[in-house]
Amino acid sequence: MKANPIQYDEAVAASNEVGKITLEYFEKLMNLQFNAARNYADVALTNTQAALEVKDLDGAKAYLGKQAEVARSVFEYYAKDSNEAITVGRSYAENLQSLVKKSVGEVAAKKSA
Repeated sequence: MKANPIQYDEAVAASNEVGKITLEYFEKLMNLQFNAARNYADVALTNTQAALEVKDLDGAKAYLGKQAEVARSVFEYYAKDSNEAITVGRSYAENLQSLVKKSVGEVAAKKSA
């Protein structure tokens, strides 16, 4: 039986590279999620504190008047966080695609040699 032309050391090195890239981007996504959770928690706590400080009708009007601004800031956070996650995902896909192209090129070069 003939041995596989792909060397095991090369296969392990390639899978290690994929693992490193994946871990790097997983860490970036986790940091994005932690930061988003912190931002949303801060908004919720601040808004709840403001609601608890309402003592009369004027206070209620002022509180309710600020809710559009609170909603706008939450949507801005959401849009920013979504764009960052998309950017990280694209970068991850591009890096993996580049690694695959490199590996395929190396295998093809060895077969033709």
